[in-house]
This record gives sequence, structure tokens and C-alpha cells, in this order.
Amino acid sequence: MKINKEDITIVILAGGKSERMGGQDKGLLQINKKYIIKYLNNICKEYSNEIYVNANRNLNAYSEIGLIAWKDILDNYQGPLSGMYTSLTNAKTKYIMTLPCDGPLVNHVYFERMIDINSNFDVRAAHDGDRIQPVYSLIKKDLLNNLKLFLDTGQRKIDKWYNQCDLELVDFSDEKNIFININSQKDLIEYKKIISENVKHYE
Repeated sequence: MKINKEDITIVILAGGKSERMGGQDKGLLQINKKYIIKYLNNICKEYSNEIYVNANRNLNAYSEIGLIAWKDILDNYQGPLSGMYTSLTNAKTKYIMTLPCDGPLVNHVYFERMIDINSNFDVRAAHDGDRIQPVYSLIKKDLLNNLKLFLDTGQRKIDKWYNQCDLELVDFSDEKNIFININSQKDLIEYKKIISENVKHYE
């Protein structure tokens, strides 16, 4: 069974400090003078009517390029789990789906597999065949209170919270490139060609 478009809010996570990028906001990275996040947003539109960016700075910049940003409820850049908590709090749909702003090779396979559900779960997370990719997730809205209780203990590790939930791993071992991410200027240079080819596909 595939989850309906109306039942999902998609959130592009861009709330980090980007320390390895010298503090540059990874949500505003460009390839060939075009924002990577705009391409991600365009793909997301095919799977949800509710698409947001989780960001903690440059909110006006996101607005200027046509995106709606949700600032973390928790202060001081407390990581992607804080972004998920913010998203679960704000979302009105049965599920939230997350993906990172620095994963420019996300394609339709990611969305199609994540929304194709065949069993009960609390959280679905991508697995690349070697390890879990926790920020690529599908989370039930009714986990909000569960997550709040976890965060109230001071913990911030996604994997640890997932392991307390009914976690289902989604196999992407045949699509490892989806999870290539940009953590530094070196990565941006190394993957520029493949990113350029990918984003061209979504123009």
C-alpha cells in the first residue's frame, strides 16, 4: 500500500551549523548558480503538498527562493532529532518524511520505497546495505509525545531513539548514491559533475 500524498509532510533538514563547510549554510548550496535545495523541493512536490525546510538561520533567504522554513523549537542547534521534533509538532498530517539538504542525489526511488508500506511501524529509515541512514526517514505523527519524553532526558542520538520505537529498515543497497552528501567544499568539488547531471534532470 502506498501512502497518499495528502497524508505526508516532507521536511528538508537544514538546521545544522555546517562546521565542516566553514559555517556556510548547506541549505543554500548552489551548483552552477542554482540551489540544490530547489531541486530537492521540486521532487518533494510530487509526493506531498506540504513541504518545509527545517532551518535555524537565513530564514529570509529561504523565503526569497520560495521555500517555507520551520525554525527549531529547541535552541542552540541540537541536531537533526530537534528538527524532527519541530516537524512533528508543526505537521498536520499522519506522517512526516525527512531528507537532508546536503543529499543532492536523492531521486524518485527514495520516495517511492519509503511510502510503499506493508507492515506496522513507528519509524521507517533508509539502510544503504552497510549502515542505517537515519535522517532519511518516515515517522508517524503520533510519536510526538514519545520523542518529547526522549528529548526531555537530554538525549539527542537519533539511532538511540529509533531503537526505542518500532523501527523498520528500508533497503537501498542497490541505490547507494542517494546517500552521497556534501560535508565540505572538497565534497562539493568531487561530486560537482554527478550533482550537475542529477539536478539537470529535475529542471
